[in-house]
Amino acid sequence: MYAVIVMLAAKLVSPLGRAGGFVLGIVMAGCFSSYLHLISHAVAGTKIKFADLRASFGARFWDVVSVLFAFWLIGLIVEYVVAPAAGQKADIVVALVGLAMAVFFNPVPELLYQGTSRSFQLLVESGGFISKHGLEWFAPNIVCAAVLMAPLGLLHGPPGQVVLSVAELLSPNNDGMGVYNLFSRAPLYLQLPMLVFVHWLMVWRGLLFGELVRGSRRQRALRGGWGR
Repeated sequence: MYAVIVMLAAKLVSPLGRAGGFVLGIVMAGCFSSYLHLISHAVAGTKIKFADLRASFGARFWDVVSVLFAFWLIGLIVEYVVAPAAGQKADIVVALVGLAMAVFFNPVPELLYQGTSRSFQLLVESGGFISKHGLEWFAPNIVCAAVLMAPLGLLHGPPGQVVLSVAELLSPNNDGMGVYNLFSRAPLYLQLPMLVFVHWLMVWRGLLFGELVRGSRRQRALRGGWGR
């Protein structure tokens, strides 16, 4: 459903140039809002009704927009400040910045519906979460990324390119284009199983995020009880 909405919107606004891109961004933010809202119900174990779908497009719209704006601003700084300052090494620096964003901002979707902060503060909290739970979070996520990429032969090639491909898939700051590009390369018979797998992964990530956060709170409470 979301793919159909985005593709139709892209076709309608394509003649509008930059203004069309702005409109398409709003449509994508609404779709992200809807999906995250429904995922939040699934993670909480709440039955999803049609009324939830109707309300979902606006439920987290401004939360999503605030984070997309932060990503857009970071992208401008990288493109117009960092890259020119790097000179001939601009491509390497930009790639490293993208890799860092894929790592430290990876749990942004989960923070959007399980956290309370927004915009740049949410990105700070995302980095803090990774600094505490990076191993527990990324080990299964990287395995799942490899499962998605393996049937398309994307795990073959130079190790650096494979790492960047995994980072593109896991990065939340490219408007979902990493996943979209992966689907566009897949044969038709693989697209539905891949879609089901990605949806399962998003629900599982939400459950894992909640367990890691609650586990940290329990650990702090225990340490407090022990006077540590």
